Amino acid sequence: MNTPKTILVAPDSFKGSLSAVSFCRIAEKVGKAYPNNINIISRPMSDGGEGFVEALIYAELAEVKTVVVQDPLGRATTAKFAWQPETKTAIVEMAQASGLPLLAAYERNPLKASTYGTGQVLNAAMDLGAEKIILGLGGSATNDGGAGALQSLGFAFLDRQGDSISLGGEALISLSKIIKKSPGLVETKRKPIDEIEWVIACDVSNPLLGEQGATTVFGPQKGVDEQSHQTLENGLARLAEVLKEDWGQDIKDLPGAGAAGGMAGSFVGLLNAQLVSGFDLLSELLRLEELFQSHSIDLVVTGEGKMDTQTQFGKLPNRIAQLASRYHVPAVGVCGRLETSVDALNAFMDLRCIHEGVEEATPLEVLLEQTDQNLEKTFTHYFPSWLSI
Repeated sequence: MNTPKTILVAPDSFKGSLSAVSFCRIAEKVGKAYPNNINIISRPMSDGGEGFVEALIYAELAEVKTVVVQDPLGRATTAKFAWQPETKTAIVEMAQASGLPLLAAYERNPLKASTYGTGQVLNAAMDLGAEKIILGLGGSATNDGGAGALQSLGFAFLDRQGDSISLGGEALISLSKIIKKSPGLVETKRKPIDEIEWVIACDVSNPLLGEQGATTVFGPQKGVDEQSHQTLENGLARLAEVLKEDWGQDIKDLPGAGAAGGMAGSFVGLLNAQLVSGFDLLSELLRLEELFQSHSIDLVVTGEGKMDTQTQFGKLPNRIAQLASRYHVPAVGVCGRLETSVDALNAFMDLRCIHEGVEEATPLEVLLEQTDQNLEKTFTHYFPSWLSI
């Protein structure tokens, strides 16, 4: 009898059409059709944005916690975060409370959108007694420099009159001072905010301001237009000035400070947060290296919505393939749109578009609707040849 082959499935999401968890579930379904031949280990991945929390929960490496918070426009929404009680570590995905998917296209307005709800999630984690909080950034609807979240956490953002500024990106232009309020004397499990280890997971290196900054690069997808651009840029510039003048923290040119509408920069400035690669962090939390060391893995399957020449520059699928190659395990990449080859991405044994054989004139919305079924067809067709079974 043949020894079952083991596939490690470790994808990113297909933005807008398929979560990393759904990708894994489809692979598991196809693998079950070969009961004596294929064993699937699922590790849905994320670079810090969408799916960061779900990845840990799906791998049963953390408990799920839920909390009702404000969405970017102040409405009630339910957010999940991951909790590891043994290490007193909370893993929070800012998109759960402040993400673009929470808004309809016509509601996108970074002048008003706020990260306040993300602060409420962080407060819930602190109420559990968190000693370390990992905050995954990505997919934000906001351009408020993280001011809303920090206001929720107890920082006062004041104008020249000493009044609190309102929520939203445009309010930062009236910012004059940031003060950390003293906590009350109520008995609580909470550690003082300065004693918590704050880690920011993000895989962008954009600075806060300028042509490569938060407003210019990420703003358009959030609803930034010509009229709002300068207001938002000026607001973030004012935030950077106050952090330098009052807190001695110069974040203006810090690589990565522009992540999530400038949220990364303010968390470094006010909470001494450490910026780390989302992939490296999740790889460590999911113990990927240990999987290769403790299991006989025959194949790695990864992917994301689009794979092109940019994939080789630190994108998640290529990082997974490079990790596999270190353990001499072949890797294949699966995507919805393929604009490169194995010659360019030499860490891969094979690359496949799930829409092979589909009419070229098929509209994008139809392809997106067919993502699940075409991914299943791709796995059904290629698993045997990839594994030589």
